[in-house]
Amino acid sequence: MKQKVEYWTECVTKVSKAAVRAPQAAFSTMTKSLQCEWEFVQRVVPDCAETFIPLQHAISDQFFPSLLGGVVTVEEKRLFQLPTYLAGLGIYDPTETAVHAYKTSRQGTATVSEAIKGVTAFQHEQHLESLTTARKMSTKAKEDDFILKFESIIPSFSPDRQRALRRSLNGKTSTWLNVLPLQNYHFDLSPLQFRDGLAIRYLRDPTCLPPKCDGCGTALTLQHAFDCKKGEPVVREADVKKADGGLRLDLGIRGVWQPQVEALFDVKVVDTDAPSHRTRSPEAILESGAKEKKRVL
Repeated sequence: MKQKVEYWTECVTKVSKAAVRAPQAAFSTMTKSLQCEWEFVQRVVPDCAETFIPLQHAISDQFFPSLLGGVVTVEEKRLFQLPTYLAGLGIYDPTETAVHAYKTSRQGTATVSEAIKGVTAFQHEQHLESLTTARKMSTKAKEDDFILKFESIIPSFSPDRQRALRRSLNGKTSTWLNVLPLQNYHFDLSPLQFRDGLAIRYLRDPTCLPPKCDGCGTALTLQHAFDCKKGEPVVREADVKKADGGLRLDLGIRGVWQPQVEALFDVKVVDTDAPSHRTRSPEAILESGAKEKKRVL
């Protein structure tokens, strides 16, 4: 087992180096492939959590900084080890998955084990039932554990970052992290685009951010880039499409609701973290924006 962990640690080191130039591809490699390898082995090896400590250090100290392109705090590392739907990155602590994986495997295969030992006759339906029950119990236990960890981690962040994290949680804005970077579907992001997405998600200053705003000369931060009225706009108005009746719309997409029928969309971009919105929830802000669009149309 030690040799396997050493091999996986070396793999994480290599993926971390690749993450410098291709963070999205490295992230997909880690979440879709590499960590699945040791989680599979953990199902059949008892009491192996401590063996994975070097691997955990490689993930925290090498992969996370390379992925985000900068220094990562201890609190952020703990957060990143949560599922994406809980504002994490879905890269789990292997010392913790070892315990859950083996326990679930033992419970789910109890019927088969007893049959092999000759204790009871094998019953297929009973085996499927015990397997399903074990999976459900494991999923529920892990979800409860993740929620407790999220609530214990989030107070360590500033109020603004807490708001951003809860927005990711309540707004279900994590789907883009689970998409494979397929070029044919234009799902592949440049290193700058991917890291900027993470910066907005976690309210970190983007990499390669100029020291001062090009419009007003103020120190440039992520929030200032959204708020400043003088600098280069973050979001530009799309090419306007005119519909019947004089409506001005942003997008026309064929086949959304019906085959070969074009659906027209009018887009409104709202900064829910703007100072003027701090007293309202992101959900209320977006609802107001949608109502305003309807009134205009």
